[in-house]
Amino acid sequence: MNTDLLIVGGDGDLALRKLFPSLYYLELNDSMPENTRIFGMARTAQTQQEYLQKIQSWLKATVKEELYSEEKWQCFADKIRFVQGDATDSAALCSVKEVYFGRDDHLVVYLAIPPMIFGKVCGAIDDCGLNRPTTRLVVEKPLGDSRESFKAINSELARTFSEEQIFRIDHYLGKESVQNLLALRFANDMFEPLWNSKYIDHIQITVTESVGVGNRWAFYNQTGATRDMVQNHLLQVLCLVAMEPPTWLNAESVRSEKLKVLNALRLIPAEEVQELTVRGQYASGYVGGEEVPGYREEKSEKYEIDPNSQTETYVAIKAEIENWRWTGVPFYLRTGKRLNKRHSEIVIEFKQNQHQIFKDKHSEHPANQLIIQLQPDAGIALRMMHKVPGLDAGVPVKDGVLNFTFDKSDEKVTHDAYSRLLFDVLRNDPTLFVSAAEVEAAWRWVDQIFAGWKETDMPAQEYQSGCLGPDKADELIERGGRKWLNEGFELWCALD
Repeated sequence: MNTDLLIVGGDGDLALRKLFPSLYYLELNDSMPENTRIFGMARTAQTQQEYLQKIQSWLKATVKEELYSEEKWQCFADKIRFVQGDATDSAALCSVKEVYFGRDDHLVVYLAIPPMIFGKVCGAIDDCGLNRPTTRLVVEKPLGDSRESFKAINSELARTFSEEQIFRIDHYLGKESVQNLLALRFANDMFEPLWNSKYIDHIQITVTESVGVGNRWAFYNQTGATRDMVQNHLLQVLCLVAMEPPTWLNAESVRSEKLKVLNALRLIPAEEVQELTVRGQYASGYVGGEEVPGYREEKSEKYEIDPNSQTETYVAIKAEIENWRWTGVPFYLRTGKRLNKRHSEIVIEFKQNQHQIFKDKHSEHPANQLIIQLQPDAGIALRMMHKVPGLDAGVPVKDGVLNFTFDKSDEKVTHDAYSRLLFDVLRNDPTLFVSAAEVEAAWRWVDQIFAGWKETDMPAQEYQSGCLGPDKADELIERGGRKWLNEGFELWCALD
């Protein structure tokens, strides 16, 4: 049976900037299911040719030059149809259905629109008979700004669609490097006996950006780093690191184990929020040698900048998972904008034996660390001690690494995170999508932090653009006798 993809908001920023380039990658890799049709629905009047030209211009600006070809573009363009109409109007959708969706094919509806109109669009889809048992619905974040607002949005979806029909996208789960966490943990038997509180001292999860909020200031000021990054991306990565082995590599098993981790996260009470969390906001400074403004000094012709905003652009959290595997192992999470570089990585630091037989030959004996870099370049490295070559008396040792950088030889048939997720939607595989229970559990934990910040009137500490973050973030981890790994994967892998 064939599949049709209807993108509601088909000429919006998300559709043009992300979805169509990602769908083009599927075409490039010959991964588009046969006879797939793509419909872009928007209220703005435009011809089919104008719509295709708009998509093509975004592709040329987004896709690497060597990956673009007129032949592939033409094959891709032949699958695309522009549909004018208001998706909140069931009569308009009925007209579209009569012209395009008469055949009994699977239908995927992608809501590339604000959550405030999800309910109206879902109601119109149901009213016009497009909600069939095989229909799938894809929704984008932000899915609320709290547990209660998420439940309200989700109830709107649940009125017309079952949980099995809803695909909630978190694009981080589409990254090859994030999926490699599953392979690293569960396809390599050597790690499982060590993956617990007996052998692991602590875990760091870091996602930093060098860019500021740019033209997203108005949105970001209502969101902040915690809602934008921690509630979804960082907590999903934490789940993949901490979850128990799933029975099978399918949606039911994987989601169940991730939910157990989220439910085991210890809530941070108000009296501990200043000790266990850090809020920061970037001030002016230099990034890459270029002077940049502070968060409250950004310029925009579209909206007014609040000079008194306390929205956090940086957050660091010491989290704890209260279960048999992880009790006593702190998870340090940090993310921020306008920092010294863009990178995402996970650091697993192992405990050290108290009896060091090489201490006379090495003044500092660092702990073994497993580092998993997610971006910009994906790779894995293991920090370990090894003998210094030579005829020295005794066995002098030094710090070094074993490293593995994922093969780049297949870049000509590349894809991005959205490509993988769209591919899975078209194949009806929800494994890499987030369940309603996961989202609600994540909001429950994050809401407690916000409540603590409000109760204690905890301010956002300024940090200079281009630095490593607020000083209090260093204090947060140093209170436990630990340090952030800031050297960077590329430098770390050059230790030897």
